[in-house]
This record gives sequence, structure tokens and C-alpha cells, in this order.
Amino acid sequence: MALSAKLRRAPMRIVTGAYILNSGVTKFQADDDTAKKLHGTASDTYDFVGKMDPKTFSRVLAAGEVTVGALVLAPMVPPIIAGGALIGFSGLLLNMWWNTPGMHEEGSPRPTPQGSGIAKDVWMLGIGAGLVVDGVLAPAHDKRIEITAAVAEKGSQKRKQARQARKSAKAAAKAARGQVVESARRGSESAKRSAESAKASQEKLSRRARKAAEKAQRSEAARRAQHGSSLTAERLASVRDEYGPVAAEKARLARERAKDLAEEYGPVAAEKARLARERAKDLAEEYGPVAAEKARVARERAKALADEYGPVAAEKAKQARAAAQELADEYGPIAAEKARQAQAAAKEAAERARAAVR
Repeated sequence: MALSAKLRRAPMRIVTGAYILNSGVTKFQADDDTAKKLHGTASDTYDFVGKMDPKTFSRVLAAGEVTVGALVLAPMVPPIIAGGALIGFSGLLLNMWWNTPGMHEEGSPRPTPQGSGIAKDVWMLGIGAGLVVDGVLAPAHDKRIEITAAVAEKGSQKRKQARQARKSAKAAAKAARGQVVESARRGSESAKRSAESAKASQEKLSRRARKAAEKAQRSEAARRAQHGSSLTAERLASVRDEYGPVAAEKARLARERAKDLAEEYGPVAAEKARLARERAKDLAEEYGPVAAEKARVARERAKALADEYGPVAAEKAKQARAAAQELADEYGPIAAEKARQAQAAAKEAAERARAAVR
């Protein structure tokens, strides 16, 4: 039983129960005249009362009132039982009032002054009926309150979830803004790195152009010095014929040593190689897609850079070739003279070598 229902019925039960309980306790102390008066009034309506002793009847009546009062007062007694006891007790009193001559007007329920004392007990009948009706309807009322409370709690939970969802949405939006800012920063850094890479590529192309010019300068001197180097090659051939057998023997010893080392450390090296291949395979399976994606991006970036800076590099190479041609025209005679001097020095060195061999 809900506490609210007990509190709702408490005023009616306390007032009515206390009144009836006090009336019963008082009748236990009734004197003979009061007992005879009660006995006479009741015997006019209920014939079986006339057979009882007035004193005994007053005590039985007192015990009944105490019982009814206790039932109405006790909070653990269900309202239907307490209301039923109150209806029964007040019904007996009202029946006695209705069937006793002189207690109400003829043909009318209006009480006379003599019957007003009993007729006013009709309020106990109304309270008893109210307790019975309330006891019958209380489960449905409590269930409705329970459902209302459950609906309110569910609504509160939904509102709480909605607040949490809004907070989560705000946090997600904040995180998304942070990611956008971070992506923009990374894009800026990537663009900066790309510009630096393009600059490095341009510098590399410039260095290659300079090297090409220098190579063009050296090529003429190399051709002029080739004849002198042929004499040195003949000297080297003679030295090879002299020291070839010694070198062959050393090579044979080295091959045998290498064979011994291979037989000694070959299995260990094979095992390490197998482990290395497995590790390389695992790394390739793990990072292969990532490397392929990065290579694809790099190729696309290189293609874009080539499309963007290719004409510039071609123009730079053209300018470098023109500069190399100018340098060759300007310093060609000097390089030829240097080559002639180098050839003479080589020839002199070859003659000294032949003299030393003799």
C-alpha cells in the first residue's frame, strides 16, 4: 500500500476510530441504569437482545465498539476491512434508529430530537463506504501514479540523454574543427615542403648542367691524353706479365680461405638470411600498401612538379649548354695545350719507366 494512500485515509480513520474506541471503553464502565437504558433501546429492534442480561449486553456492545475502533485505527488493517466493520456497526445503529418508533418522523427519514443522537451516526456509514471504495480503487490509483512516475522518469532520462547527446555533438563539432585546422596546417606544411623540394630539384638540375659543362670541357683533354695513356697501358701489361703468377697464387689462397669461411659460417649466414627474408616479408605485408600509396602520391606529385617545372628546367639546361659552348670556345685552346703538355709528360714518364726496367 502506498504511503500517500495511508496519509490520505489517516484523518478519517483516526477521528472515527478514536471516537468509537472511546465510546466502547466508556460503556465498559456503564452503571446499571445506563446498561438497562441501552438494553431497552436495542431490544425494541432486536428481539434476541431481550434475552440477554443488561449488564452483559452493555459489555458485549462495549467490546464490539472497541474492536471496531481498533480495526479502524490500526494502520496495518486494509481499508476494505476497516470500512466494512464501520459499515456493519453503523448499519446496526441506523437499523435500530429506523425501526424504533419516535426516532424519525412518520414516513420521513428526518430524525426527531429523540433519534438525533443515533441518526447522526450516519456519518460513520459514509466514512466506512468511503474507505471501502477507496480500498477498491486504490490499486488502480496507485498503478496510475506508478505509471505516471515511470513515464516522468523515462522522460527525465530522455531529456538527460538529449542533453548528453547535445554535449557529445558539441564535443564532436569542436573535435572536427580541430581536425580541420590541423589538416589545414598539415596541408600548409606539405605545400611548404613541396616548394622546398621543387627548389632543391631546380638546384639539382642547375648542378647537373654545370657538371655537364665541366664534362664537356674535360672530354677534349681526355681524348688528347688517350694516346699518351696507351703507352702507360703497355707498361702495365708488362708489369702484369711479371707479377701475374704471384697475384694468381694469392687469389687462389684467398678463394680457399673464402671457401673455408663459407663452409664454417654458411649455415649461420643462411639462417640469418632466412630470418631476414621472413622479417622483410612481414614488413612488406604490413607496410607494403602504405608504401605503395605513398609512392603513388609521390609519383603524382613528381609528375605535377615535372609538368610545372619541366619547361623551366629545359630552359635552364639550354642556357647551361650555351654557357658550356661559350666556355669551350673560350678555353678550348688552353685545354688543348694542357692536354699536349700532359701527353708529353706521359711520354717522358714512359721513357723513364723503360729506362728503369733496363
